[in-house]
Amino acid sequence: MSRRRAGPSPSDFLMCRTLGHAWDEIASDGPAVGGDPWWLRCVRCSTERHDVVSWMTGELIGRSYVYADGYRHAFDDEFDVAPTRQDYRRILFAEHLQNVRRLRAVKGAAS
Repeated sequence: MSRRRAGPSPSDFLMCRTLGHAWDEIASDGPAVGGDPWWLRCVRCSTERHDVVSWMTGELIGRSYVYADGYRHAFDDEFDVAPTRQDYRRILFAEHLQNVRRLRAVKGAAS
């Protein structure tokens, strides 16, 4: 039996902002002006990227994003200015270290 998540978490947002999105192709909802639609959705955070690509040259004509609720402001209260990818990497690595230490403590207690 599979469990469905209610939606993306701040941890998913952090992974995407640090490592980049993990895109998967999805169906578009119709034709695009001047080219073919090519839509992608991130498997972690559910952000969608809607590209329009020229059918003649393959050039990108347009791009827009549809963000999951909470994505754009997930870490606003932690920074005075716009955070950099390095800032997000530091947060993600700190979480990683906490998880590693927790797992070591559990493993040590079981021994």
